[in-house]
Amino acid sequence: MPHAIRHAAVACVGILVLGACADSDPISATGEYTVLAVDVPLPVRDRMTAVLPASVSSADGVGVTVSDVSRIVVLNEALAELVVSLGFTDAIVGRDATTTLASLSALPEVSSGHDVSAEAVLSLAPTLVLGDTRTGPPEALAQLRGARVATVLAPEVWTLEDVPFRVRLVAAALGVPAAGEALLGDMQRDIDDALDTVVGRGADARPRVAFLYVRGTASVYLLGGDGSGADAMTEAAGGIDVGSEGGLAAFTPLTSEAVAAAAPDVLLVTTRGLESVGGVDGLLGLPGVAETRAASRRAVVAVDDDLLLSFGPRTGAVIRRLAAAFAAAYR
Repeated sequence: MPHAIRHAAVACVGILVLGACADSDPISATGEYTVLAVDVPLPVRDRMTAVLPASVSSADGVGVTVSDVSRIVVLNEALAELVVSLGFTDAIVGRDATTTLASLSALPEVSSGHDVSAEAVLSLAPTLVLGDTRTGPPEALAQLRGARVATVLAPEVWTLEDVPFRVRLVAAALGVPAAGEALLGDMQRDIDDALDTVVGRGADARPRVAFLYVRGTASVYLLGGDGSGADAMTEAAGGIDVGSEGGLAAFTPLTSEAVAAAAPDVLLVTTRGLESVGGVDGLLGLPGVAETRAASRRAVVAVDDDLLLSFGPRTGAVIRRLAAAFAAAYR
């Protein structure tokens, strides 16, 4: 399933960046908008003393006892964000290829996408490995556990309702459950504040948004639907996810017929996906897209890959910026 991966700058002149100032007016003459990770700071709490050993249940049903959190390898961007936000940046010694936080950029990579090299991980002498249920292959996980390395997998998160469980699991694995509750409280307040910005918008003020997951270099062109993750963020930001509305599965092949039936006012993409198809002009040239109202107004909203579907500590900020971009693109 498509996932949030390394972001890249959008290769398209004239796209307006929604900066850190939430009150700025994101109107552009062309209707194109971008939300960049660099403009959405990751909140970081002071590190609490870990209470160890800690016993947790990994998402793959394995009970894991964590006795040492001094050397952590993170195998997922969203999990890395949580570890950093809980104050454990200095304990992270390795990362997967999809983890692109600037604070971790100098660390060695131990995977190709979600395919982990057990040998590369073990070479870092980790005391804790954190991944999710997409992490593999199974043989690599078995090798890590066979080497008696505490390996904890968290569930994937595709809705706002699923966020708390993952936060609590990571905090528990780090031996700081109280810090996890405090972080979760901060996150929930920020999300609630963001949701309040779109409360009361009538149906006529809610743009129809199509999430297009595209990777032009790999000939992958998909229309998001129910369970894509983007549907939850779109609805939270005051939009109507047209894929979910049309009863589509999480990701459906992009066809002229599907796009025409969706009739989007706004196109939502990731920055890396937009770059892969040659920018906004390339996106608007995909099958059926040119005939949409979104294309006629060049109403394109691009969000960095590591932001849109991370469902982490920056979720509230992303919702606010999406809401502002949708509103501006829909005018």
